[in-house]
Formats: sequence, structure tokens, C-alpha cells
Amino acid sequence: MNYIFCLVSLLGAFLLFQVQPMISKFILPWFGGSPGVWTTCMLFFQVVLFGGYSYAHLLTRRKAVTQAWLHMALLALAAALLPIVPDASFKPSGSENPAWNILLLLLATVGLPYFMLSATSPLVQVWYSRVYPNRTPWRLYALSNAGSLTALLSYPILIEPRWDVMSQAWIWSGSFVLFALLMGACAVGEWKRGTAEAARRLHEQEILDATAPGPDTWRRVRWILLPAFASLMLLATTNHVCQNVAVIPFLWVVPLALYLVTFIICFDHPRWYRRALWAVPAMLAIILTSGLHEICGNWTPGFVVELVIYFSAMFLICMVCHGELARLKPGTSHLTEYYLLMSAGGALGGLAVSLVAPQVFSTYMEWSLGLAGGFVLVAWVAYRGLVAGGSARARLRIGAAIAVITLAGMYFIVNWEFLSFSSAVERSRSFYGTLRVSARTDDQGGKFHSFYCSGTEHGRQYMDPARRRDPLTYYGRESGIGMVLDGLKSMPDAKVGIIGMGTATVACYAERGQTYRFYEINPIAVSMARKWFTFIDDMQARGAKYELVLGDARLSLEHEATHHFDVLMLDAFSGDSVPVHLLTREAFEIYQRHLKPDGVIAVHITNRYLNLAPVVERVAREFGYLTTRQCIPNDLAGHYQPDYLLLSKDAAFIRAHPPVPPVYARDLEVPLWTDHAHNLFRILRSR
Repeated sequence: MNYIFCLVSLLGAFLLFQVQPMISKFILPWFGGSPGVWTTCMLFFQVVLFGGYSYAHLLTRRKAVTQAWLHMALLALAAALLPIVPDASFKPSGSENPAWNILLLLLATVGLPYFMLSATSPLVQVWYSRVYPNRTPWRLYALSNAGSLTALLSYPILIEPRWDVMSQAWIWSGSFVLFALLMGACAVGEWKRGTAEAARRLHEQEILDATAPGPDTWRRVRWILLPAFASLMLLATTNHVCQNVAVIPFLWVVPLALYLVTFIICFDHPRWYRRALWAVPAMLAIILTSGLHEICGNWTPGFVVELVIYFSAMFLICMVCHGELARLKPGTSHLTEYYLLMSAGGALGGLAVSLVAPQVFSTYMEWSLGLAGGFVLVAWVAYRGLVAGGSARARLRIGAAIAVITLAGMYFIVNWEFLSFSSAVERSRSFYGTLRVSARTDDQGGKFHSFYCSGTEHGRQYMDPARRRDPLTYYGRESGIGMVLDGLKSMPDAKVGIIGMGTATVACYAERGQTYRFYEINPIAVSMARKWFTFIDDMQARGAKYELVLGDARLSLEHEATHHFDVLMLDAFSGDSVPVHLLTREAFEIYQRHLKPDGVIAVHITNRYLNLAPVVERVAREFGYLTTRQCIPNDLAGHYQPDYLLLSKDAAFIRAHPPVPPVYARDLEVPLWTDHAHNLFRILRSR
């Protein structure tokens, strides 16, 4: 039974963390590539996790035989609903808000299995403590976090590259049946409660728990606040580093893995957490994190150094939070309540970052606030750890030293974190990231506006009327898209589709009578482009027609009548959250329907971390397109070195634009990407 309890803790946590990316990958092409899809999925999983902990709390108050039969019946019902393959009837048919459809789909597809998995950790620990009264159940919690960590790391590295999402669903469903059988064995084992000696010891322990005073209100509040703050720091740090430091795919895995490691360390054994040992380094790490660039002076640290420092601060803050949480562990009779309030705290921290912060802040202010609050917390914990067992005089001296350090640290944090935001004429934030427009001046005194999405510049424009039509950054006249659109000058009825608006720089190429149709998922980006940049107004003044479609481009194109585009430009792949559903076979079937037989698909594949060229070339071969890669160096001020792949069935067009590949181009064969099978790890750049 001991081994079964351990195995079910591992397997349950593993399946719990595996189903989240798998089901999200299943439905992403149905509802578009917006981060709102992921946010809605995470909201569902957090709510159901809280529901599972509530169920465990209530179930353990029932008789052992009732617990066993009820839980086995629900496990059997959950197994009967397998496999976890979403029904096509949930696929949206229009441009309606998909949130409710996503929630209903998840509820119908994985609701009950996920609910049963989420109840595993508290249930197994209560049952274990009843079967083995003299053994601690807390290592099972550390073991379950180890299972979660294994699932987190194995999915993108081992699972996703080997099986498409349909195969993954069947493998997961078979594993759930095995889990249900093991969980049933645990329920029966708890029902019988082992030997008569174990039953006698259990009875004695229950009497002791019943007569001992229960946790007071302040302890229960801390059961909520500590995990809430740790969850807030996890998500706030993830947002900050992924958007403002390095837009590297899968970077979010690192902070989440560190977060799980803190649970494993703190709940494995009390000897691993010593207050002063973790809190004092945490104070130093927070000060270094807040003032990194000021401390470094003229030396600019690389993003790897920044990531190490930022993740270290988050790790140490979470260690203190979870270490203090572990010190507050109750007796067995209050174990499920403890987990219930812990899960409520984690959900509150997630909701604060995911839903509240985007409505309140125009930057990732919650990260700065978290550092300030974390500093106060770890300073207090450091004081408690250093004065333990000391004399009154020692406590006074240590307290005075900690107070001075805290005041000085808070002074620097406030100055470095809250008073150092770069100037911007406008900022905004939503589920799609942070947007800002900055007013800048070049070396010759020319004034221009720059548009940034998170940490990446997506366009700029000179304010001088004589230079307003200059296509800068990635869209210069020698770039791949510049050559293609310049070639349409003699076609007054040309029609161009653009997926990803940015500042609408490509509107510089629009001539009288031509139609430029933009697809943009973020309405705030459209508002900023129209307010601070004149590309759209200028093209309309020249007599060109401007059309805008808000929403996910693929979903919009799928439901629109055929457009017969001369050029279709895909410009949505610069950041870390690459919308892979725009590069699959199913997506290109849609593009082909909207393209003229001799039309051109221009794919902007400039990306510092992903080698997208093999993916586009493979799908081009699938549909019989010829390709030419255009990566022309440009040393002019305000211009970058853009990388474009041009696809066309017009052999004359391809011959007229011989390839100019980048010097770092390398041959790489990748499988055809589909909605059910695609892998970003394979195309990560090695340089």
C-alpha cells in the first residue's frame, strides 16, 4: 500500500500537468492564437483545482466506506467519459467572444477527469495518514510536486515531439484508467485501514486531534496569503522576463519549474528550510534585482545574467513563502482544509495577475509591487530567524540592523523600480502584452515615433512630412515585402491582405485604387497606430482603400468569402508566443483559397530565437509553391535586417527575385506542421 500511495501521488500530479498544455493545444486553432485562449484555459484549471480540493475536504468528513464507494463511482464515471477529445460542435462559427465556448468545451471534455485528479493530493495524504498513523504524509505532497515538475519538463521535450495531439489524448486517457485503478486501491486500503494495530493508533490520533485546539483565524489567513503572494510573484516574474527581458519560447517553463522545486524542498522535510538561510539571501537578491542596471553602471549585463538574477529573486521569495507555509502545517484532522485554503490563495494570486493587473496597470507594475512587498516579508522572516533563541539585547541589535537595511532597501527599490520607467507618450496593457509609443530623436535631430509591443519594436515613423512615407524597420524598399509591394505599382486594382497590423508601415506602398485589408487581433494596437502614426491616413489621402478586420486572422479568413488577394502578408512571428496555428497545413489551405493563382504569400520570419524558414518551406512544398528567401542586409539608420520567405506558383516571379539567404542559414528538415502536430523545440536557434 505504501508504494501504491506513492505511485498514485506521482501519476496523478503528472497527468494533472500534462492535460493542461495538451488540451490547450487541441483547441487553440479553433479559437485563434490569442493569449486570451490560454488565459481562459488557466482560469478554468484554477477554478476546477479549487473545486477538487473542496470536494476532498468534504469527502474526508464522511465514513470510510462512503468515501471509498463515492470516489470509486466518480472515477468510473470520469473514465467512461474518455477519451478527452473535444467535440467539433464546440468550434465557433463566427466572431463571437469565445470565452464561454472554451469554458463549456473544457467542462464537457476534461471537467470530471481533471476534477478527480485535482482532489488526489489532499485525499491521498489523509488516507495515508489513516493507514499509517505513525508516518508523516507531507512527503507525498513533495512527491506530487515532483510529478508535476516531471510533466512540465517532459511535455515539450519528450511528449510533444513524438506524438500528435490525438495520440497524446489516447495515451493520457489510458494512463487515467491506470490511475483510477490505483486510486481505487488506495480508497479500499483506507477503508480497511490496515491492521487492527493501525486502527487502534488511528483512533488514538483522531482523539488527540479532536481535543487539540484548531488553527486560529490568523493561521488560516496565512494559509491563503502566503501561497497567494508566491503565485503572484511566479506569474509577475514570468510576464516581466518574457515580455521585457528576452522573448524566448518556453522561457515560462523555468520560473514554473523553480516554483515547483520550492514546494518539493519545503514539504519534503523541515530540515531543508531555515529562515535566516533563505531570507537573508532573498533580501540581497531583491535589492540586486531592483537596481541591476543602476548598480552595473556603464556595464550592460547580458540577458542571461538578468534572467539568473530575476529568477533567483523569485525562487528565494517563493522559498520563504512556502517555507513559512510548511511551518504552519496542521494536524491530520485539518489537512484538507489546509490544502483547500492553499489552493484558494494560489488562485487569488493568479487572478490578481491575469485579470486584475491588466485592468489597473499599463505596465507590469505588479512585478515591482511584488518585489517591494517581498522585501518587507523576507526582512521580517530574516529577523525572526536571526533572533530565535537569542537574548533580549541580541534581539534588539538584530532588529535595529534589519530595520535600517529594510528602510534603505525600500528607498532604493522605490527609486529604481517605480521612478525609472522610460518616457512614453502612451502606454497600454491587455491580454496581448504591453504596448507603448515613444517619441524619440535620431543623431541628425530627426524626430520620430516608435511602436513597441512588450520589448520588441514593431515600427517607427518620422514626423517630418517629407519623410513620413519612408518605410522603416522591417519594411524597407529593399526588403522582401518592399520588392513585392513595389511591384504592384502598375496594378491600380491590386488587393493586399496583411495579417498583423503593427503601425501599418506597409501602407506606405499603397497606391490609388488599391485595397489594403489589415487583420489585427488587438484593438488597442489599431487605436495607437491611428493616433500616433499617419500611414493609414496618408494612404487614404492618396486614394487607396483601407479595410480592417478585428480578431484572429485565421478564423476571420475561414469565414469570409474569397478575396483573391494579389499578396497576402503574414507578419505575426516576431515575439516568443508564435501563433503556430497560422503556419499549419490547415491554415495554408485557407490562405490558398483567398489568393490569386499567381499571387504571393510573403511570410515575415525574422525571429531571434526560432528558425521558421524550414517550417514555411515544408508547407510550401505541400501546396506546390515555389519559394525564394530574401534577407538583404541594410545598414541605413532606422532599418533592420528583415528576413522574408516569398511563396508563389508563378515561376517568372521567383526567377525575378533570386534568393538572398542570411549568412547564418542552415539546412533543417522538419515534419509538416498541422493543427495536431507541431513542435517549436525542433526549430530553436542554436546560435
